[in-house]
Amino acid sequence: MVMRHLSLIPVLGACLTVSSTFLIASSSSAEPPAAAQCQVHGTAQPAVNTVISDAQGRALARFSGGDTALQVSEFPRDPHGKARIETGTGTGSFRVRGFVDAGSLPLYTAASVPVSAGHVWIAPHRRVNLLNASGDKLRVEKKVTTPLQQTFTGSAPCGSFSLDPGTAAGFSPPGDARGYELKRDSLDLYDDAESGTLIATLVRSPATEAVLFFSTERKGAWVHIEYQGEVIVDAWAKAADLAMLPRGETIDQLAPSILQHTRPQMAFQGQPQLVKTHKEVALRLAAKDGEPMIGVIEPDTETYVLDRVAGWANVMPKSLNVVPPTDGQFWVKSADLGL
Repeated sequence: MVMRHLSLIPVLGACLTVSSTFLIASSSSAEPPAAAQCQVHGTAQPAVNTVISDAQGRALARFSGGDTALQVSEFPRDPHGKARIETGTGTGSFRVRGFVDAGSLPLYTAASVPVSAGHVWIAPHRRVNLLNASGDKLRVEKKVTTPLQQTFTGSAPCGSFSLDPGTAAGFSPPGDARGYELKRDSLDLYDDAESGTLIATLVRSPATEAVLFFSTERKGAWVHIEYQGEVIVDAWAKAADLAMLPRGETIDQLAPSILQHTRPQMAFQGQPQLVKTHKEVALRLAAKDGEPMIGVIEPDTETYVLDRVAGWANVMPKSLNVVPPTDGQFWVKSADLGL
């Protein structure tokens, strides 16, 4: 048998190497601590080399840093626990079922997440950090550095989140809106101009000269302000805490930076055979009938065959949605590939 050696060149300059050895291990029925049932899915880009493991911690696969369809069915009750995930989900790729560190999942808002009901929200399509899960809700935080500098915390049903960043919408103020700028260190927000109940305080970033708000309504010493960025604000503030801009004038605000990703690539010694599956094919970590399945190759999946031995084929997804553990390989029965 001649083993092929390949290396994977993923995003951000890191390097994955798939070795010519494989890992044989047994599994048991032990499960991690109780978790919250919560369905969140999307096309994600988990960090390169993030490990997918079974319930006992055995490595099953790794993420390459490229795009992969991903579904989370359980979140832990604290951010340091494990989330139950499944890759692929019918998209022509390798479908692996297992667990990952919840903090490693790229989690985004798919809808506005309330921070202060009716007045402050984390905006849609923003990266957030998981704090905990309970029932059908996730509690998250959003750390903002400019033009505000503070952490916002909110919770919402699981349907308000996605693993796909999506595209944040722009904001165009009404034509009759007046600009107001905050040059003080902070700004108190109130629920209305009558009771004046304090609901939140915004903190200006020291790196920003001023924060821009818009308003179409003023009542005496109060101004109804709106702000849309990584957070959304719709509240009342004291006019004395803001500087009103001349009509039609605004100030520039820095947009948040956008992280660019590149697709991972593989380098082979020799050209491997490329096949397309016509049915679900059981995926294992060893060329052995008694080895438990770690998932399946979905139908219509372009698959590299790296080696063949004694009725088994060593395989790799062309899409590179997942790759084997550092010292393991993916194996399927050759006959299931029509070989």
